[in-house]
Amino acid sequence: MTIRDMTHSDFDTIVELNQDALEGVGPLDNESLSLLVKMSDQALVVDAGDGGIAGFVITVPPGAEYDSSRYRWFEDTLVDDYVYLDRIVVSQDHRREGVASRLYEEIEAELPIALEVYETNDVSLAFHESRGFAPVGELEHQGKNNLMLVREPDQG
Repeated sequence: MTIRDMTHSDFDTIVELNQDALEGVGPLDNESLSLLVKMSDQALVVDAGDGGIAGFVITVPPGAEYDSSRYRWFEDTLVDDYVYLDRIVVSQDHRREGVASRLYEEIEAELPIALEVYETNDVSLAFHESRGFAPVGELEHQGKNNLMLVREPDQG
């Protein structure tokens, strides 16, 4: 499995993967994906090697014109530069294969990473805690409570 930049030809598969993961991410169609990728600083896929996509990640830089209450919360709360992880999705066929860990290793850098997780998503919360993410607040959005998490870059 290799990590590569997302291309327009991936969009149909990305939307399908996203819609199959609505318990952890918001809905997405081709038009909103196209807009999101244009404002992103990273839009990466894990090529499964069989022509399929094992997973994807999209991050958005500070200062983007992104209409998201969760993104705006971080814009209003964090004082330093950071990377906003908008969404990371792993195909059901490739879970427990290290796909999410590979994507996180690719985006982890010198800047803090900010993201939110639905408080009911115990698997995601445990995964993020194991990667060093810590809660910095909460935000209710569309009837769901989001835990706002930040991972500081490794020191040393």
